[in-house]
Amino acid sequence: MGSLRKFLITAILKPWRHSGLYGEFRTQGVGFRTGLLLVVLGLAFSLTSIAQAACGHFPSVPVILPLRLENYFVWQALLVVPWIVLSWFLVGLLARVLLGLMGAAVSLRQVLVLLGLGFSSFLFLLWIPHLLTAIFYLLGMSQKEWVDLLSQPGWFQTLYLVLIALAILAGWLSLNLSLGRISKKRRLAGYLVANLGFLTWLLLLVVILR
Repeated sequence: MGSLRKFLITAILKPWRHSGLYGEFRTQGVGFRTGLLLVVLGLAFSLTSIAQAACGHFPSVPVILPLRLENYFVWQALLVVPWIVLSWFLVGLLARVLLGLMGAAVSLRQVLVLLGLGFSSFLFLLWIPHLLTAIFYLLGMSQKEWVDLLSQPGWFQTLYLVLIALAILAGWLSLNLSLGRISKKRRLAGYLVANLGFLTWLLLLVVILR
């Protein structure tokens, strides 16, 4: 339990130590743990999406997927876990191919783990605003009251924006310090792929998460 707790705390809250985390747990199922962590975080988004759907609310910002607004959070709850996992594999394959083309000798497993750890920090911090939204709705706040609270300058708007900024910073920092330095001879390639991979991940999540 001690090693699992250490893995979770470092993976979620210490993005600057992800490279060392991979080295420490590489013989202890680090790939499985990383994949399972992403699934658990996806399930967390599913639960908060179900809460919002149960309250009868719909996205307050435009959606991209061709889904009905009144059922959007139901579909999001169903799709978010496979969407996260498939996006992780897609970005991992893309990153591995690009690194290979640039002469960096790395394994797909290592690339997926480092990406997954960076994505985990990002998802956890991004989930907190989603959780706050669900809690306010469950407490009886109307969608109009929620939009008014979020759109007016104040402590809540500041907290909301800071959490989103921290999520982006955590993911970006993790990937640049781990994937960016994955090959000592191809540092430029590593940094390029790290930033391209993170941007691709963000765009894929923007498609579904509301």
